[in-house]
Amino acid sequence: MNAIILVCLVALSADPVVLPGADEQGYTLPNGWRITPLGKSVHTEDLLLNIQPSPDGKVMIAQHGGYNPHGVVVIDTATDEVLQRITLPSAWFGLAWNPKGNRLYVSGGNNKGKDGAVAPIYEFEYADGKLSEKPIRTLLETVAPNEIYWAGLVHHPVKELLYAANRTAGDIVVFNTGSGEVVKRIRAEVNPCDLILSADASRLYCSNWASDSVSVIDTERMEVQSTIAVGDNPSDMVLHSDGRLFVCCANDNTVIAIDTLTGRKTETIVTSMFPNAPEGSTPNALALDPAGKTLYIANADNNNVCVVNVEESGESDVLGFIPAGWYPSAIAVSPDNSKLYIGNAKGNASASNIRGPHSPLPDGDEGKGTVKSLMKGTINIVEMPGQRRKLRELTRQAYKNCPYNDELMALARPNTGAASVVPRAAGPGSPVKHVIYIIKENRTYDQVFGDIEKGNGDPRLAIFGEEITPNHHAIAEQFVLLDNIYCDAEVSADGHQWSNAAYATDYMEKMWPAGYGGKSDSPRSAAILPGAGYLWDQCHRKGLTYRSYGEFAWRQSESEDMAPYDSGSNLEGHVAPKYLSWGARDYENAAEFIKEFDEYEKNYDNPDPAKRLPNFIVLALPEDHTRGTRPGEHTPRAAVASNDYGLGLIIERVSHSKYWPELALFTIQDDAQDGPDHVDARRTVGLVVSPYVRRGTIDSTLYTTSSMLRTIELLLGLQPMSQFDAAATPMYASLGDKADLTPYTHFEPRIDIQERNLATAWGAKDSSEMDFTEYDRTPMFALNEVVWKSVKGGDSEMPLPVHRFHFASVFTEVE
Repeated sequence: MNAIILVCLVALSADPVVLPGADEQGYTLPNGWRITPLGKSVHTEDLLLNIQPSPDGKVMIAQHGGYNPHGVVVIDTATDEVLQRITLPSAWFGLAWNPKGNRLYVSGGNNKGKDGAVAPIYEFEYADGKLSEKPIRTLLETVAPNEIYWAGLVHHPVKELLYAANRTAGDIVVFNTGSGEVVKRIRAEVNPCDLILSADASRLYCSNWASDSVSVIDTERMEVQSTIAVGDNPSDMVLHSDGRLFVCCANDNTVIAIDTLTGRKTETIVTSMFPNAPEGSTPNALALDPAGKTLYIANADNNNVCVVNVEESGESDVLGFIPAGWYPSAIAVSPDNSKLYIGNAKGNASASNIRGPHSPLPDGDEGKGTVKSLMKGTINIVEMPGQRRKLRELTRQAYKNCPYNDELMALARPNTGAASVVPRAAGPGSPVKHVIYIIKENRTYDQVFGDIEKGNGDPRLAIFGEEITPNHHAIAEQFVLLDNIYCDAEVSADGHQWSNAAYATDYMEKMWPAGYGGKSDSPRSAAILPGAGYLWDQCHRKGLTYRSYGEFAWRQSESEDMAPYDSGSNLEGHVAPKYLSWGARDYENAAEFIKEFDEYEKNYDNPDPAKRLPNFIVLALPEDHTRGTRPGEHTPRAAVASNDYGLGLIIERVSHSKYWPELALFTIQDDAQDGPDHVDARRTVGLVVSPYVRRGTIDSTLYTTSSMLRTIELLLGLQPMSQFDAAATPMYASLGDKADLTPYTHFEPRIDIQERNLATAWGAKDSSEMDFTEYDRTPMFALNEVVWKSVKGGDSEMPLPVHRFHFASVFTEVE
């Protein structure tokens, strides 16, 4: 029987933590950025994807297609008031007017083939500033529903032909808008996105999101004439009257200009705020003023609009930046050049769900739903004449909103506390030569650590407290308790990207909301790959050895690989990935890891790096996700206890090894989802284990997933991958400069980890109907409620998750 080790926890000083929310200038966001949107805000549903003026200039049409209901919003350009809100089963990006300006076509995206229906392209009637309340007709493709995901649209200026990009099949489908029939399918490349016709309609241009190219199509022959290579993740395009085609390349922080007369690229416009910034600006939408002098570029992740003078071909000049809302993803200029319309995918603020499902509060409109459903979009309408004169001032504000600067690529944020093994400089490395990084699934801080008296926990919410997670508790007490650490991601789809890359691409950000909202099934695509790759790619560049156990490398059977978040990048590397069993218990997968670790220790003195413990190991321990109360499956208590036991076994083994003096282990949840936590639904369970940990302490510094990645990078001498890990605060306060080699001894499970759900368990029927084949295919609020009641009893009400953001306020000063 293991003795309980009692350690006095000492709180460490931390930089002041600023609560997010509105102030006199704007709103603070979770990742250290601020937003200070301008003008009038029109509220919409989430994920604005396109804004287009009507040909008569009377209205602007905005299309949204996120987690919440899809559809279009019609805004009066004279009054800036919403005239219509039209809901559609599914919609995605595409808007096109016919030559007469009395018909609007809207892409139907993908509708999961509900009831066998094929996602259509909707045709609306338009007259005098108003659309028909319902589509007057739908254009239908004849292929299987799962082969359809409509994106960009454009109508021929003379003929009755509509060109529609099908991003799943990789086709441009040509419809006869008179008969409604399919005329031709033109094969483009992977994930065709936006479509634009040349002025004489002889050529059609198609951006291929996942092929990093633009297809040039001969419209007479209806075939691809040529393909032009551009930057990473090309999506939105706009055509200048002089024939220049501007193409957004989101993963490159660039817009590429192409001379369509010669087919040659003429210049690269860098949209980032700093010249050497890595990925993270995410230019994803474009608009030209009517005179063709100014190009407006929506920088989604920088939360601003880049303003560029493009009057002279090949001599574009970035003039400055206009602050926008949260993740601007659509933009348009009014036909009279008086207003700029900025569509923000995530709106102008975050929200709590104080009146979410089962809330004890009286009925009301505020705070109903979850973090996903409460994410609303906005359209900011900016009066341009006055703002142009203030561009210098607006640019200063945009820089103040940004915590990143180029110095952070070489030197991390300064350590304001005691000496640490974590260096400030990127590249040199540290005495820590081996890092083990364990990614787990979907638990909040309070669910596990709420019962710890020290630190900021709420014991009422600790459904997986010390009885179920004795190792987590002992590790936090013996090493360091992190009570202010948050996941960067909202769900597992982007969570595994953030956990391994400190970034989620525009494709990922625009893929998961509709899928999680039950509207669409998005095709897997290379466009989810971040430009800088993942931590193992950084190791490869540095010449370090690395190995993955399960993360991006699950094996369902001997003949079938299952990689729900397959990176497509270099996982073979110096040490090939270890395929783990998808259905194995976490303590069993821990045993597989330990078996290999034993061999690594035998080769401690071997000069061959491939025989020794890799410099970087990423390991998946996902059983704490649980499978609810599905009859016959292990109970949530048993699943979390198995996860705890596996973690304890791993830490005991590595801390008793020859590698221990030069090792650090980090673990975090990929996302916390909608579990209860009294501070924030994104606050999560993070642990740091190393001889260099400041033992017996509480570190209340605000950290995020990117902070943990930045710390790993600095320890191993790796470069930052994005603007987000570069700007994150390293974990200096958790790691000192003196080694204490005291090892860890694991605790045996205190409950039966073989405990199974009975058919009579609360939520058994609902759990039986949930899809556990991949992370987060289950409705997370419902699963969290099942887990809560399985532990606390069916009569117990699960406290609502709180959605509120926190971050340390650090801003770049610009003179």
